[in-house]
Amino acid sequence: MDTKEKIKYDAEYISYIQHGESAAVFITRDVVKSIKTKGKWIDVLTVNGQMNDYGRWDFKSFTVELFPRKTQPVYPAYASAEEKKYITWQTAHADIANLRQKGYKGVKFEIFPKLINLNKGKYEIIRAIWNKAFNGWVPNIPEKYFTSSCEWRDRKVPIKPEWEYHILKIRRL
Repeated sequence: MDTKEKIKYDAEYISYIQHGESAAVFITRDVVKSIKTKGKWIDVLTVNGQMNDYGRWDFKSFTVELFPRKTQPVYPAYASAEEKKYITWQTAHADIANLRQKGYKGVKFEIFPKLINLNKGKYEIIRAIWNKAFNGWVPNIPEKYFTSSCEWRDRKVPIKPEWEYHILKIRRL
């Protein structure tokens, strides 16, 4: 029998994930090189952006405030990577609230990232089945779809997107 308890995520954490705040924290921590985030919590104040058709956050800008880490997360031995993210968020959330209550004001930045598809405009050529009778591509299963009205043709298909954030501008507030 599994003695491990399943962590239940609260609505505020789910909102943090769904509304781009977690992506903004990632960009601030891992992409922006000029802001020193080591030993700091990153609190996202505003988000101006949306999710693109590929499920990636495409921001016009977002604003963050940095707070010193006064408390460190404590992870159970059985915690998964996703559970550790949640525990880290809980710890940061409580630590930031405590610092705000004491009147601490962190350094604020507005960050203007650009989401870039490194494979935009890149294609690969594959052999595919073209049906001459109805002028269209058919699934590449020759034993099922290749008939006398079909022929093999080279088909140009877009390469799967590879995403990267570039930082256009950072403004200290």
